[in-house]
Amino acid sequence: MKTGAGDLPAAAPAATHENAPLWLLLLIFAIALVPLLATPVLPFIDFYNHMARYHVLATLGDDPVLAANYVAAWGILPNIGLDVLITAALAVVPQAMIAHFTAVLLFAAQYGGVLVFNRALTGRTHWLTAVLIVPLLYSFILNWGFANFLLGLGLMFGACGWWLFWRHRLAVALPVALVAACLIFLVHGIAFALYGLTLAALELGLWWQSRPRRIGRLAMSLSALAVQAVAPVILFAMAKTSKSAEGLTNADESVARLARSGDLAARLWRLAEYRLQTILRVAEGPSLWFDAATLALTVIIIALLLRRGTLRLPGAALPALAVGVLLVALMPPALFGVGYIADRMPLFLALLLVGCLAVRGRPAPMLAASLATIMAARLVAITIAWNGYAGDNRDFRQVAAALPSGTLVEYVFTHTDRLDPARRCQMYGPMLIAEHGSVGRLFANATQQPLQVRGALQAAMDAETRPSFAERSRPDYVPRVLQSAARAGFPWLLLCDGNDVALPPGARVAARAGRFSLLQLQPLPR
Repeated sequence: MKTGAGDLPAAAPAATHENAPLWLLLLIFAIALVPLLATPVLPFIDFYNHMARYHVLATLGDDPVLAANYVAAWGILPNIGLDVLITAALAVVPQAMIAHFTAVLLFAAQYGGVLVFNRALTGRTHWLTAVLIVPLLYSFILNWGFANFLLGLGLMFGACGWWLFWRHRLAVALPVALVAACLIFLVHGIAFALYGLTLAALELGLWWQSRPRRIGRLAMSLSALAVQAVAPVILFAMAKTSKSAEGLTNADESVARLARSGDLAARLWRLAEYRLQTILRVAEGPSLWFDAATLALTVIIIALLLRRGTLRLPGAALPALAVGVLLVALMPPALFGVGYIADRMPLFLALLLVGCLAVRGRPAPMLAASLATIMAARLVAITIAWNGYAGDNRDFRQVAAALPSGTLVEYVFTHTDRLDPARRCQMYGPMLIAEHGSVGRLFANATQQPLQVRGALQAAMDAETRPSFAERSRPDYVPRVLQSAARAGFPWLLLCDGNDVALPPGARVAARAGRFSLLQLQPLPR
């Protein structure tokens, strides 16, 4: 049997070089979980909103309060993998553990997927590859809470590894790849697109390195990849996502609008600065300077190992890496109504680079130890930075206990900047739904999630005239949001970091602890 490694003689290790033992790879993964398991609440922005949706989908049929305000809307969508998986898992996993269970699953998918890909491409699994993966598990995208994308990314690398292992035996490779392609698409459409681009670029690289080069062989390889795209393309055409009002992207309309107003240059400069931060914080720790410093040190050590020949980049991988660089530079911010697409590309490129590195011989002990030290330092720094969330969680639970079960609740936090160094609050509002029996706003976009809002919650959301998110820097932003919630008919509101905010007329503080205030609102005239 030929494998992908057999096509890469320049990068494949000598037969005397053994793979890292499984126990060592598992030990490195267990160490990687320490920050995750050391905090009772995970500070990921959108993550708990998804967790609350899974809870609603899992318990809708048995809870009349939820059934009066939400309705399941299952259908073909290119990002419902975790909706299916975690909704089912809630039958056996306690609600209090589901967030950590899901995060460990995401870590395992990425860690295992990249290791499988690396083994298939280079012929060897080395502990150094595992060490390089670990910081990327705590990524800029994880802190966004883009859970389906992270699962899809892990599956994508694992499926690429399968293809590289078995590509010379299409009777074995193709049936599994067809199923994998559909699964990746249903988990996340962007991950499926990256799967296709990565494999196409790898096939081109393998063909370019082959001797003699036969165009027929390249055509056959690309045809086998095209076959994998047929079912996902049909599914996408059936999905509501393909009919998004924004079309493929609204970047062209935004450019035209900004050009007319004379703000295009300033906007492009801000986007360039932000995109640079997404690169520097591809592995996100407690601060920008820390992330930039550890990234720079890691790049320097990798460069030294490449210069020494301890690390090699297979020539066949260069087209795929070039595609990754282009995606980082040129990907528009949104596609088919899904935002922050460009933010995800640095993580894809970083994991791809790690997955392509071939380790030859024994790394210089000092350089290898330095990489392990950087990994450990990042884990320690993240654990320390997240330490404050334990106290926040206790305060939140004390305040949440004063909220009557089954009631309608809005939630507001004063820190709205994604890169604000303050401890985040976005997790706690959805936790009122998943863990305290309340009813509140959730992600329920018909083109993206299998859930719809209805009843009293829908009426309140429709009546709420919140100031736009673009106005969040104004000093009166939070008071205006509170007044809007009161006018809309929300009887309760959870406020984070707003103890000094002016309250709407008739509102009272029902409970307060630490950063959290539970407000009972009085209806205001609309």
